[in-house]
Amino acid sequence: MASLDALLQLLDDPDPAVHDALVNRLSGDAELLTQAWNLALERGQQPAVLTELVLRHDAEALVDAFAEADHLEAGVWLLPRIDLPRNDYRTAGMRALDELAARIPQATDAWMVARFLCDDCGFTGARQEYDHPHNSLLPMVLERRVGLPISLVVLWVLVCRRLNLACDPIALPGHVVGRWPGGYIDLFDHGQRIAREDLDQRVQSVGEVSAAPYLAPASDRALLRRMARNLVHAYMKKNDRLRATIAHGLATA
Repeated sequence: MASLDALLQLLDDPDPAVHDALVNRLSGDAELLTQAWNLALERGQQPAVLTELVLRHDAEALVDAFAEADHLEAGVWLLPRIDLPRNDYRTAGMRALDELAARIPQATDAWMVARFLCDDCGFTGARQEYDHPHNSLLPMVLERRVGLPISLVVLWVLVCRRLNLACDPIALPGHVVGRWPGGYIDLFDHGQRIAREDLDQRVQSVGEVSAAPYLAPASDRALLRRMARNLVHAYMKKNDRLRATIAHGLATA
């Protein structure tokens, strides 16, 4: 423990020679890297140098796991490992979704789920800092109650699936909405109903003629890849090239 304490303290050493020697040592010793990372997390720390080393070490395995994710809920808990690696988001995340679904046991359709999420729970679109990576990561969306159109639709879909309610994610150019047997829902805009004509107007604003080619339900893999692409953009905006590169690997997996 004392040697690990000393190692963590050296992470803040401004001497380039010390920094390079430490990076080389940790990069070449996976067990030591794990021990240092676990100790740092135990102390509530996330040293930038150590985080980068762990991200680089885990990148290939993360991309492989994401490529093998065969359904939406398998993939959404892997994405936030770009933000904080080696964290178990799945256990707490699934519990949170289970609890949300349990609060609306009498829901008769997906529209009721949207109203519950937006009115009772306060989920809404991210109007400020739209490009922040946390708006694309479901654990953070659950915590902060704000997200991108796609992450809010994913939340809605996963709750609806727990209740065996019919729902579809519809991936338009530049926007994602929900569809249920009664029509379309914009989870980003407080769960408001939207008309079919509104979808045409939205895609026409980005140069498309009609929304018709985009009205087939988006597959789980398509949603996961789109969420990863959003993260590429978000991390590039923050000049975080390492995370953007890993996100690109996920998007193309």
